[in-house]
Amino acid sequence: MKKLSILLLITVLLTACSVTKVDKVEKKDKFAIEYSISTDHKFVYAKIHDIFDIFDGGTGIIYFADSDQEKSIIYTKNINKIFNNLKVDKVYYYNPSNIKNNNTKYYRELLNYVDGYTSVDEDENPSLDIPSLYFVKKGNIVGYLSPVDKNVDNLMKKKTKKKLQKDIEKCLEEYKRA
Repeated sequence: MKKLSILLLITVLLTACSVTKVDKVEKKDKFAIEYSISTDHKFVYAKIHDIFDIFDGGTGIIYFADSDQEKSIIYTKNINKIFNNLKVDKVYYYNPSNIKNNNTKYYRELLNYVDGYTSVDEDENPSLDIPSLYFVKKGNIVGYLSPVDKNVDNLMKKKTKKKLQKDIEKCLEEYKRA
């Protein structure tokens, strides 16, 4: 009987003291963790169809980036501070790397929307720049920004950050006027 009581007590203790795994992390927190920024940011996850809706006559600021790229992480940190200072309400975020790497129909459709605002790859095909920002008003791109410098260290320079601030301010002015 004593062995049964001890076994029962151990079972109860193990069951009562189990760790509850939290599978669901708030999206705002997830983005902050991915890009090493505070949770006080303006980025909201969007699906590709949300992005298409904006290009199809909607309005919004769209940000394409990939948290696996150092360039995207640094650029995100820079624009996050700027957007917070300028009191921007919302920036739609989408990571297009998967559809880009697999050249899916969604990627080709996305390229049609951003025609004229892309670079070219080694095969001379249009290529979406990552990271990049699109300011879209009623389906029209009224502003576009993407770091041209391939040297990631230059993105951290004070001069580069000041230029980015001015460029975003200029795009936001166009965005509000359009």
